[in-house]
Order: sequence, then structure tokens, then C-alpha cells
Amino acid sequence: MIIFVIEAVALCVLFHLAILSQVRQEPARKVYGYHPAIVERYIELGKIPDKKNPSTLERVKKKFPAAIVLGILLGVVVYFVNGSRSFLSGFLVSYGLWLIVDWYDAIVIDILWLCHSKTYILPGTEDMTEVYHDYGYHIKGSCVGMLIGLPVCLLIGFVVQVISWIAG
Repeated sequence: MIIFVIEAVALCVLFHLAILSQVRQEPARKVYGYHPAIVERYIELGKIPDKKNPSTLERVKKKFPAAIVLGILLGVVVYFVNGSRSFLSGFLVSYGLWLIVDWYDAIVIDILWLCHSKTYILPGTEDMTEVYHDYGYHIKGSCVGMLIGLPVCLLIGFVVQVISWIAG
């Protein structure tokens, strides 16, 4: 259990650092992660081209190779570090870690930090305080994140099971 807690904390720290690295990016590069009303305002202001948010299929295609590599690497970690030896154990450990990071993102990063940070308010949207404080949008995103984690964690469970079969 102590290994699980250490992993969860480490993953949350790494995720937080990844978010911090985005602070330096151009707002137009990260705008599609904002509430749809903010995206619309940004388009109206001419800050980004009038194009739709990339479709779910486009995003899945773009991230699919990384998800496969991540699933395999984390399957190896869950087998050797966490001691998981079955599909179910590998899936449950990895999904537990996924949920912790997902909830950390929704509650700590999105709701407690980004919703109240002037750093993340896009120029021209300063008057949209109510939209920035729409916590339901972030909770909905977390629920979607929980669903996205299922196939990745199923792959991790499969990798753990395959390693167990190979290790005999």
C-alpha cells in the first residue's frame, strides 16, 4: 500500500509539473481546454482561427500511440513495482492510480487553482468570472477522464497478465 501511495503522489506531482509547463504556452495553443463559452469569446476576439475544437476521434488518433506505449510501460511497472500478477490486480492498481490523478486534476488543479488564478485567465475574457467558476464543467471533464482511463488500464491489466504467463 505504501508503494501505491508513493506512486500516486509522484504521479500527481508529475501531472502538476506538466500543467505548470503549459503556463508559458501561447493561449491559442491551450484554449480548447477551456470552457466552450471562453473558446467562443476567444474566436470572436480573433485570437484564434474560427475552427472547431478537434473532434474526439481526431484527439484519440493523435494520442493513441502514446496511450499504447504508456499502457505497456505502466503494465511493466505495475507488475514489477506493485507486485500485481493478474489481469484484475493490474487493472485495479492502475485504475486506482488513474482515478487519483484524474480527481487531483479536477479538484486541486482545475477547481481550486485554475478557476481562481489570474495566470490562466485569457486576455479579453476577464469579465467571464462566472464561466471560469463553472465547477460542473470540470467535474464533467473528470467523468470523461474516468472513462478514458478504462481502455488504458485494461491494457495495463493485459500486460501484467502476459508478463505473469511469460514469467511462469
